[in-house]
Amino acid sequence: MRQSLGSPAPLVGRDQKRTSVRRWMGVLLALLVGGLVVGTSLAAAGSDPDWLASAPKNISSSPLDLAWQPNIATTASGEMVVAWSDQRLGAESGDEPRNIYVIASDDDGRTWTTAPMTVAATAENSFAPNLIAVQERIFVVWVDGAPPSALYEAERIAPDTWERRGIPSPASLINTHSDVVYGAGHLHVVFNAGTYNVPDILYAARPLTATTWPTATVAFTHTALLGSANPRLVISPDETVLHMVWEERASSNLRSIMYMNGELSGEGVNWTTPTQLSTGGTLSFWPDIASDSQDNLYVVWGEKGTEGAYVRYAYRDAAAGSWTIQGQAIDADPVTVNELLPTDIIPRLALREESQMTRACVVWYGFREGATALAEEVLLSCSTDRGQTWSAPVNVSRTTGEDDISIAPAIAFDAQGQLHSVWQEHVGGSITRNYEIYHAYAYYTVFMPLVVKNWS
Repeated sequence: MRQSLGSPAPLVGRDQKRTSVRRWMGVLLALLVGGLVVGTSLAAAGSDPDWLASAPKNISSSPLDLAWQPNIATTASGEMVVAWSDQRLGAESGDEPRNIYVIASDDDGRTWTTAPMTVAATAENSFAPNLIAVQERIFVVWVDGAPPSALYEAERIAPDTWERRGIPSPASLINTHSDVVYGAGHLHVVFNAGTYNVPDILYAARPLTATTWPTATVAFTHTALLGSANPRLVISPDETVLHMVWEERASSNLRSIMYMNGELSGEGVNWTTPTQLSTGGTLSFWPDIASDSQDNLYVVWGEKGTEGAYVRYAYRDAAAGSWTIQGQAIDADPVTVNELLPTDIIPRLALREESQMTRACVVWYGFREGATALAEEVLLSCSTDRGQTWSAPVNVSRTTGEDDISIAPAIAFDAQGQLHSVWQEHVGGSITRNYEIYHAYAYYTVFMPLVVKNWS
C-alpha cells in the first residue's frame, strides 16, 4: 500500500500515472541551477532543473520493495542515520509485520552500513518513524498498528541494539502522527489522539535518566469539528519554550494551520492561546516548523487551491515578537499529487546557520501542469534571507518515467553543511506498494547574493 510521509494509514487511491564540477565558475553556475543558492529559474514549462547532487541511490534494498516513510538525522560527530518502515522479516512468505529499520553512514552519506538494522520488532505493523539525534545518541518514535494501537520510543544503546519504551496515551490513537524534540534534559513528544474519533493534541516528556514515559496529557483540546492532527515541534535555543504547529480540521475542505508555544515548568508546560497561521478559508495541511539560534521561527505547510497545491511559509521574528511573513507562497507554480485521497503535499524543513547567515531549505513533491510524465518528483527550494525570497525549485529525485513516482521526502544538513535528502521511490510493480528509500546529497554549499521574485 502506498504511504504518504509520516502516515500510518495506507493511501486508498491510485496515483495518477504518470562529475563532479571542478572549476570554480562551473561550481557557481551549477549551484545556481541546483537550488543551493538563491537564483533565477532555468526551468521550462512543466519541468524543473535538476539538483546538482549525487546520483540518487537505493539505501534500503527492501527484499519486497516495501520501504516507506523515510526520516533522516545527523549526530554531533557527523554520523547520518536514516529510518523507515519496511517489511523485511519473512520476506519469502510476505506475512510478517512491518518494522522500523535504520541505516547509518560515517562519511556524510558516501557509503552506508551494509544491512539495515531492526529498531524493534513488534507484533503490529510499525509506521511513521520520527528520528532525533541528541549528541551521539539516536532516538526513534513511531506508531504501531493500522488503525494505530500504540506509540513507542526506542534508543540505540549499541550499534545493533535498541531499547524500546511505550508512551502511554489516555485516549485512543486516531490516525496518529507524532514528533519528538530534545531539550532541558528531556525528550518531548507530541501526537494526536482522542475519543469518539475526534483527536486532540497530546504531550509527554521523559527525562533521559528515566526508563519509562509518563502518561501523556492534553496540550490542546480540538476546536474544529474533525479535531486536531499532524503536530510538529521545536524547542527554543535556551531550552525553556516549546513551539508547536498543527492542523485543525473543520471539514474535509477546511483545514487551518495553528501555532502555540509553551513554557517549560518542572515536568509540565504552560501552553499559550493558539494563533492561526493560515489565512482565509483554506484547505491547509501538514505543517512543519524549525527555529534558529535567535529563536526566530520558520513554518511551512501545504495548501490546496483550485489550480493545484502550493507550499506556504510563515516567519516569526523573535525580536519583534510577531509574524512578519504569513502565508507567502514559496513557489508560484502549483503541483498536483494523487487523484484520490489523500491529495496532500507534505513539506519538510531544514535549517543551517553559518557565516552569520541562515539557510532554510524546504522539500515537497508533485508534478507540474504540462509535465510529460504525470508522476511526482521531489522538489527543493532554499532561502538565505529568512524567507523573504526563495530559490527557483529544483528536481531532487530526477526521474522521468511515467511510473517513476518520488514522494515522502525528508532533508537534513550534515556536519559539513551539505544538504541531504531521502525519499520514497517507486521501483516497479505496484505503484501503491513497491517502493525503496533513495538518498542524494548536494556536492557543495555556498551563499550568493542572487534573489528571485518574492511570490505572494
